[in-house]
Amino acid sequence: MINKLAVLISIALLAGCSTQASRMSDCESQGISKDACYIAEQNKQASVTNAAETAALRNAAKSVEQTTYQPFKTHLAGLNIEANAQGQMYVDGKPALITEDNVDAITYQQGGFDIIHYKRTHKLFVLQNGKIVGRGKI
Repeated sequence: MINKLAVLISIALLAGCSTQASRMSDCESQGISKDACYIAEQNKQASVTNAAETAALRNAAKSVEQTTYQPFKTHLAGLNIEANAQGQMYVDGKPALITEDNVDAITYQQGGFDIIHYKRTHKLFVLQNGKIVGRGKI
């Protein structure tokens, strides 16, 4: 997402591609003082920088929001499964290892069990030896 934003900002800046010297010259040719043209140029560059920083901060905030986990506790396939706000899962009180984390799901492993937590649907699947032995919604 940040890369797309950087490309869009670059395209927007290049669309009106002119050097600072040429913009200053155009401004002065309109009868405006050199000092006023300089201040206008500095303000323009500051506004472009501020817009880029604001967009970057907004994207960073969205990224942080997406990595925040909703804690839960449930009982599936005879196991007590709980997760804390940091995304650490516990199976019968023992910490589970994250074996995969992608956009759609996080897969944990504890003992002979694999637990798949689907982020968007909030469904949980418990597998033992590759077979589903429990499923539920959290």
